[in-house]
Amino acid sequence: MRGHSFARPHFREVVRDDVVMRLSLPRPDPDSISPTAHYTAHVWTRNGLGGHEFSTARGRLYYEVLRPFMAVSRKLDGPVLEDMLLARHRVLDHLLEKEMVEGRVNQVIELASGLSPRGHEFSRRHGSSITYVETDLADMAERKRNVLREVGSLGRHHRVEALDVGSGDGVGELRRLAGALDPAGGLAVVSEGLLNYLPVGAVRGLWAGLGGLLNRFEHGIYLSDLHVAADNRGVLNTVGAKLLGTFVRSGTHFHFTWADEAAAALRASGFGSVEPHSPSEFAGRVVDAERPHADLVRIMAASPATK
Repeated sequence: MRGHSFARPHFREVVRDDVVMRLSLPRPDPDSISPTAHYTAHVWTRNGLGGHEFSTARGRLYYEVLRPFMAVSRKLDGPVLEDMLLARHRVLDHLLEKEMVEGRVNQVIELASGLSPRGHEFSRRHGSSITYVETDLADMAERKRNVLREVGSLGRHHRVEALDVGSGDGVGELRRLAGALDPAGGLAVVSEGLLNYLPVGAVRGLWAGLGGLLNRFEHGIYLSDLHVAADNRGVLNTVGAKLLGTFVRSGTHFHFTWADEAAAALRASGFGSVEPHSPSEFAGRVVDAERPHADLVRIMAASPATK
């Protein structure tokens, strides 16, 4: 969801019928991702994730515009955005809740949180026993503060900070935010719907920064969704990716062909334990994890190397 300057043009890999193609993509515009924030918020709200305060008229409009395309795709056994969005959100919630219940995490920084209800729901559930810091670009951060103020969620233990994590000093700003937290506690850094809008250089830079940052805490974990090319084979999936890229007015990036590649990149960034989950692993335990095509997205859970 952020731009990042780099020397060479970025290329993404698309796997279609076992052939890997490299397609040149434009650098994302910092403001071009907002349509997905509105669309996703409406999907969450209509499925009982968060109150109406998190939904917008724009989100409802985008949902209705895309509805016929999604209906056709479902009939053709193609990808449906709603299935993937719900599966990834529920699994991320499940993994974060597990970290809290088992006593490993009591602090959270969520990157590019948009209009997600996660911070509100976790703060409501756990109260002052956790500190939840949401981040996003300045305009979205202000919008989110207004929403949280409306639902009575802002306070000492739940706040929103402006942060452009994909900018040149994004990781430095993230370190400064984390520096205000308690290193004797556990920290989870969460991102949802962010990585595949960043160029690969920005992703690797973020991961390298997180590997060191999380190691400063008693316990650290990074939870994020990620799309890899091998999970998105076929003409319908390729068309779906292009449709999404057009919708957000920027490129969508498959940085890695296989989930194991992404796991190796995380380990090279200072993470010792890396688990690339498929949502279907949680079927029967997590609502929406069994939705058709939920496995078009991976959920990465990574902890720093042992101190």
